[in-house]
Amino acid sequence: MDYVPAAMLWLLTIIRIPTILHKERASVLRATFFAAIACTLFIPEVYANTDPLLGGRNHVGLVLIIAIMAGFWQFHTATVLATFVDDVRRRHHLKRGRLAAIVAGTCVVYGFSVSHVEITNQNLPLVYGNQPGMQLFLWTGSAFIIWVCSDVALNCFRFLPELRGRSFRSGVSCFAAGCLLMAVALGNRLSLGLIGESSSDNPLVVGLNWSFPIFETLAVILVTLGLMIPRYGVSARLIRRSFRSRWLMVLLTPTWRRSSTERKYLLRNRWTPLLDPVTGHPVDHLHRRVIEIRDCQLRGLALHPRDRILVNQAEQLLQGHD
Repeated sequence: MDYVPAAMLWLLTIIRIPTILHKERASVLRATFFAAIACTLFIPEVYANTDPLLGGRNHVGLVLIIAIMAGFWQFHTATVLATFVDDVRRRHHLKRGRLAAIVAGTCVVYGFSVSHVEITNQNLPLVYGNQPGMQLFLWTGSAFIIWVCSDVALNCFRFLPELRGRSFRSGVSCFAAGCLLMAVALGNRLSLGLIGESSSDNPLVVGLNWSFPIFETLAVILVTLGLMIPRYGVSARLIRRSFRSRWLMVLLTPTWRRSSTERKYLLRNRWTPLLDPVTGHPVDHLHRRVIEIRDCQLRGLALHPRDRILVNQAEQLLQGHD
């Protein structure tokens, strides 16, 4: 299960690479990139093999939590840019997010630097949670992420009624739910830090350790789906529009051939348009075909009732009523 969140986030990062130069959408790409790094480092085998490369002493844990914080900071930035239209409120929220990230990042680095975590162990809250420096490290990092998740979810739900498009609303709802689940997962880690290593056989500790990967995986899945559903919705509409355009061209072919009797009125005087339903740019070809039929109709071509219905359907599709 540890590999599922990392794989989904890397896939989402790759999908969003085309937005790297977009001023407002690039923050989501940066967020998924940092989150993918964090989820990859959290895999036990990766954690154990990477820590020696960074000098040991659980430095990979420091990199991991900084990557998580950077990722959620970028998610917060993306949400503010997407939901707030007022420039003053937008700048205020962005400034607050940057300030919180700087303060939390400073506390995390300081808390880790004064902690004694010489032996590599992925479960920092349970093994080293009794140290003041590690408590500062864990509490500050977790509190920052929980605040970001809560603020992101609040903004998403607040502006949900104003959003247009069912797929976009569904995506925002999934994203907000994923953020809330991530906050629950971080609360899980904080609870482990409070209980301590001496209670490792406690059924509550066992339950917390068992439930954390479930919360984390569900959170990542919901966040990933939330970011992909709007894009999928657009793609699905394009696919459906393309299919309907091709099918209408096939149905209109007899009418179009009948209108080609007076070849001097055709805008495209060639036989190859018969292949238009199976070639590229079907919407453009359908548009051209409707124009040719309407042109011949204005010059005296009589259309059967069924043909008129098909032409009207094609015009509605071209106008976006699909």
